[in-house]
Amino acid sequence: MAAMTLLVVSLPPRPRLGARPQAGGGASSSAPAEFAWGLSEDGLELTAQGRAQAALLPRADSVVVVLDPRDVSWHQLTLPKAPASKLRAALGSLLEEALLEDPDSVHLALPAEARAGQQVWVAATDRAWLQQHLTQLEAAGLAVERVVPALWPGDATQVHFLEGQTHPDADPEP
Repeated sequence: MAAMTLLVVSLPPRPRLGARPQAGGGASSSAPAEFAWGLSEDGLELTAQGRAQAALLPRADSVVVVLDPRDVSWHQLTLPKAPASKLRAALGSLLEEALLEDPDSVHLALPAEARAGQQVWVAATDRAWLQQHLTQLEAAGLAVERVVPALWPGDATQVHFLEGQTHPDADPEP
């Protein structure tokens, strides 16, 4: 069986109030965003990496987008028993007080193994910002298979880094 190539694309962080513009641009920048990326020929080892605008990203069999930890808020709740067609509305109602934005303006995501009645972590991110970047990647011919957080809550710390990137809260090297 042939190995499948994997492209991991890191979205530039959302612009923050009072923040200086960063290389790579945010959603409000007029210049096209530049993405950090990593390519694996076998899905196990990094074989190439860099920064590029969407149209210049390498092609791969599978494309995964990684969200900056500052762009995801986490909310723990008991997953309601609701039909799939009404689950989004039920989650929005449960999280309305906890979200800093209107529930309709955020994208909510659950773990794949989430079951009604269980405690779960719900990830929330700005819907328009995420959609803008996904549309940009799709327009460049990249079909995004999954969107994942770079960092998520749990018993053990779990984090994904592309070589040369650091977590914003990490201590600088001495």
